[in-house]
Amino acid sequence: MRLVPAAALSTIALAACMGDMGMMIPDVIDVPASAGRFDTVAAVDRDPSPTVVEVDLEARVAPVELAPGHVTSMWTYGGTLPGPRIEANVGDTVKVHLRNSLPEATTIHWHGVRVPAAMDGVEAVQAPVAPGAAFTYEFVVPDAGTFWFHPHMRSDVQVERGLYGVLVVHGPDEPATTTDRVVVLDDLLIADDWSIAEVDVMQAMVGRQGNLILANGRAHPIADVTRGGRHRYRFVNAANARYFRLALPGHRLTVIGSDGGLVPAPREVDEVLLVPGERADVLVTATGAAGEALEWQSLPYDRGHGTGGKPTATVFQQRNDAAAPVATPPVPATLATIAALPAATVQRELRLAESGGHHAPTFSINGETFPAITPLAARLGDVEEWSIVNTTEMDHPFHLHGFRFQLIAPAADVAWRDTINIPAGQTVVFRTRLEDHAGRWMFHCHILEHAERGMMGELEVATP
Repeated sequence: MRLVPAAALSTIALAACMGDMGMMIPDVIDVPASAGRFDTVAAVDRDPSPTVVEVDLEARVAPVELAPGHVTSMWTYGGTLPGPRIEANVGDTVKVHLRNSLPEATTIHWHGVRVPAAMDGVEAVQAPVAPGAAFTYEFVVPDAGTFWFHPHMRSDVQVERGLYGVLVVHGPDEPATTTDRVVVLDDLLIADDWSIAEVDVMQAMVGRQGNLILANGRAHPIADVTRGGRHRYRFVNAANARYFRLALPGHRLTVIGSDGGLVPAPREVDEVLLVPGERADVLVTATGAAGEALEWQSLPYDRGHGTGGKPTATVFQQRNDAAAPVATPPVPATLATIAALPAATVQRELRLAESGGHHAPTFSINGETFPAITPLAARLGDVEEWSIVNTTEMDHPFHLHGFRFQLIAPAADVAWRDTINIPAGQTVVFRTRLEDHAGRWMFHCHILEHAERGMMGELEVATP
């Protein structure tokens, strides 16, 4: 395997100084496929009640073997990367007792989960959990879907160091599949000694993209599957900045879920683009001979500033096991009934901008750079239509806390989302109903370096 040495990283930074921002994107390390643990680790439910899920979660430093023989000191939930997988059913109460054993304060944001504002894990509504302190998050999960959790302070640093996990909420009408797996996608920028490389301010312009791709905390792991089976992958993009354009050679992919759960009908595609923070539930039917292996790939994607110049990268290997083929479960023609949101009573326009150049970039929404922003005033129960105008030369993944939305333009889509790509120089329109929870809610670019450098705002939702 080939590493990008520290000297080469300095050369990349120098090239960025000369104006070639694409040089800030390092080559991906070629790691041989390896067997071992692939699936995420299940959390232990302490509560015997069938409608309560109670979990202890310790944020702590732990050694993690990212590839055979290569161990890196990471920040983890419970010592695993990703953190323990929490599973619940719609309507369950989830209680998570967080103990912070890290050297700095932290929080947990429940990305995509419609929680009360006090449980959202942002500093506007929750005091950070200091080293040695504890905090209990408690909420009811109202929606089925694949959600994830991560810190919402110094998130560019804390998430890259490994603080993330998944919350799977099951609904009553899940389609039958042979397997149902969570796959958390991430990348790290590592030095030649396999430590996490130092942060360079010039990485902030395009976002810090790594040279090591991880699937469920390992580089190039192997996922064994049964031939004939229809296998469900719950993909989560936990990377700071990398866009994963996923494809499996020789296979069509069937999308059955978006950020907010099942979509109305399955959709066959050749590839799936996942921006940072976004999720997708994908079915694939395993074909071929026993022992045959295929590589899930991330195809090149140009999100601006020369980021599309790198070759296809391997994410993980899917390998047929030696078992006899099984019958392929059918895919239902319909999956979920979702009503389109009614016409909006409030329209907003949010303009995303960047300034300062690659030496000291800052990012803004409507000319304001967080935290020096004016919260948007809103009213609980209203349906709002937001036009997100990207005035910059790069894509920005836009995430809204507390509420879900439906895409209106450039193409209408009644699937539930909480994270959406805003292509460079384009406008995306979505509609949201401000339901259930009043309070102060964040919205921001989910390239974490951009959010931490100002592309973040607040929505103050008041009870009428």
